[in-house]
Amino acid sequence: MSFVTISPVIKKILLIASFWFLVTGLFTPTTHAQDAEGDEFATSYDVIYDVTEDGSTLVTEKISLKNLTSESYADQFRLIIGATQISDIKASDEGGTMETSSKTEDSSTTIDVKFNQQVAGLGKSLNWTLQFRSKDFAEKIGKVWEVRAPKISSNKNLEKYNLTISVPQSFGDPTLITPIPKTQTSSNGRMFLVFEKNQITQAGVSASFGQNQLFDFDLSYHLENTNLVPILTNIALPPDSAFQDVIYQRLEPKPINVTLDDDGNYLAWYRLTRGQKLDIKLIGSAKLYTNSKVKNPVLSEELRKKYTQSDKYWEKDNPLILERVKEVLGDDASLDSTEKARKIFLYVVGALKYDSSRLTDNIERFGAVTALNNPKSAVCMEFTDLFIAMARSAGIPARELDGYAYTANTKLRPVSLSKDVLHAWPEYWDEKKGWVMVDPTWENTTGGVDYFSKLDLNHFVFTIKGSSSSSPAPAGSYKNLGQNGHDVKVTLSDVDFLGKPQLDINVDTKEPIYAGLPGRIKVTITNLGNAVYPSANISISASKLLIQNADSIISGPIPPFGKAEFEFSIGTKSLFDSYNDQIEVSIGDQKFSKDVVIKPFIIFQTAPLIGFSIIGAGIGIYFITFGAFLYRKRFAKKK
Repeated sequence: MSFVTISPVIKKILLIASFWFLVTGLFTPTTHAQDAEGDEFATSYDVIYDVTEDGSTLVTEKISLKNLTSESYADQFRLIIGATQISDIKASDEGGTMETSSKTEDSSTTIDVKFNQQVAGLGKSLNWTLQFRSKDFAEKIGKVWEVRAPKISSNKNLEKYNLTISVPQSFGDPTLITPIPKTQTSSNGRMFLVFEKNQITQAGVSASFGQNQLFDFDLSYHLENTNLVPILTNIALPPDSAFQDVIYQRLEPKPINVTLDDDGNYLAWYRLTRGQKLDIKLIGSAKLYTNSKVKNPVLSEELRKKYTQSDKYWEKDNPLILERVKEVLGDDASLDSTEKARKIFLYVVGALKYDSSRLTDNIERFGAVTALNNPKSAVCMEFTDLFIAMARSAGIPARELDGYAYTANTKLRPVSLSKDVLHAWPEYWDEKKGWVMVDPTWENTTGGVDYFSKLDLNHFVFTIKGSSSSSPAPAGSYKNLGQNGHDVKVTLSDVDFLGKPQLDINVDTKEPIYAGLPGRIKVTITNLGNAVYPSANISISASKLLIQNADSIISGPIPPFGKAEFEFSIGTKSLFDSYNDQIEVSIGDQKFSKDVVIKPFIIFQTAPLIGFSIIGAGIGIYFITFGAFLYRKRFAKKK
């Protein structure tokens, strides 16, 4: 990690450690260590990140520098940090304080340290300490503390690198630590996480403290019917998923219905007349989780087939895709879905380069094959499409997630789909874990922060694309022509919410019910609450009335403002039944009832009418016959 300048007699080494703590809104650092020109020095590091209650971090680096040649010497050191909130810089060795200077430019800070003595001579060593304070390495976002440390991107002559992260126990229990620390201990109100060099050469350390994250959202949708006839159309609302719950506080105007598609999207349906424009407002909240809510994940064969098929932007059968998958995975038959997905993920991260110049209002989506042919011009869509296409080609079910991604630094953690900070990232199916979200874009743009092992609490899903690579469109995509405002407003929240479905059941049947005649009843279940009602068994019964096809009925999930309808056949035991009954509908732990009246078909209602009709018809026939007889008789007399 040095830069070499040549003097007439001896080489003078300016050691440059380029530890790029690339900081985003959640502090997501990474390291790009700049190699030395030659093998003149070996280094060892003992680094401590001491995080305080307010998130300020005291960084202490104990550095050992050993000269490996007799022809070079070093008298200064430079540290380049991708952060701007650096203060209290100090350096010292056994001889006392060392001279330091710093300069902040753009998004980085350079620290120069002048040694008190030259490190000259074969085997000569210098042990010294660098210390500084930063507000960039830990931050509380909503209900979650995020702490991250960089990876080591170069091992050249790096003999040792030990990292200790110390955080207050008041941050709470860690819900995510990647990689797993060598040791984890607690004492005197602090938690200590210790990592070794081989643990942070592939990715940095990511630690989260907090069980969940809360967001409030205010979304606008704009629909227009340009057809000459009325249409029935829909918008996609943020869904519940394995990693998030949503509640809807307001949806105006009310939809005809809200249904659930195969991918898990909530679709709100509206009918538009010819030329009609409709503005829709959705207000609600979301709770995001670090761990999946699904305990025993299952993927049906029908969906497994659908999530491994080719599509417009996921050309999984293209020869170029097939060739790359073979290169990445080789012939190792022992790899499970997770290891295959990891290899594909790392390939995508390394193969593509993020191109911010493509971020325009009318950004073009390339798809997987075009992304491979233009690897230096990718945005989040290309990272996502390429991962999905390669995963599907390898037989791994995969799909796309579109939504809001919290980021305070779009250079390091960019969003690409629109000015409404929309982002795209993929997820793949793990046979044990179920759906697993990953973000190859952000691992690429942050230089190696781990976004595969566990995703953070900043990815809020608006839509799931699995059956199609093109639809449904997420909130923020339903624009008015010429519109300049933002349709997506998402803010962090500290207030927890209570999702509560509220069911209303309507039993519709003709009254009275006539005995002996076949009949039907329609049961409509409407969710008037703010959260989805989970799938549940439906039972319908009556004391005497016979109800057919009422066994093994399952409601399926019913989204807020959504409804489900079921029809049942009914009958009686005889034509002469006459009684009052009660139809009872049970769903989950809720029961609803309706009183009905059953009347006989023959005796009390229709029999008299039929009798009178027969008598009337007989009398009519009699008079017609009698009249005809008289007419013929009179006509005969005239002759």
